[in-house]
Amino acid sequence: MSRKIIFLTLFLFTLVTSFFVASLTEAESTENFEDRRSRILDELSLAIDDAVLDEKYSCCIDPPCTMCYMGSWIWDDGICRCDEMIANGEDDKVCPQCVRGLEEGQCKYANETICELGPEVIS
Repeated sequence: MSRKIIFLTLFLFTLVTSFFVASLTEAESTENFEDRRSRILDELSLAIDDAVLDEKYSCCIDPPCTMCYMGSWIWDDGICRCDEMIANGEDDKVCPQCVRGLEEGQCKYANETICELGPEVIS
């Protein structure tokens, strides 16, 4: 009799656990694409804001690029130095997202000549 009780207890535990895990998975998957995308972009924006406050993110456009933070350029560890590269005349080190942003008029400075890149970068 005790084996039946142990077996029944284990069976019920497995059933309840399976149901619980399935309901969690279903709840996570109910977030639609737009909500999930918005949440992820908000989190990325907050992370970049933190990097700016920590003086690790020196981007030349507003809103700041995400390419550098994601490690898709020459910088590591979620930093951006595109702003400094322009100031130093090292236009070839400005990330493509910043180049595009500058071309589209997203320079964050009132004096936009600060954000001008050499013709070899834009062409």
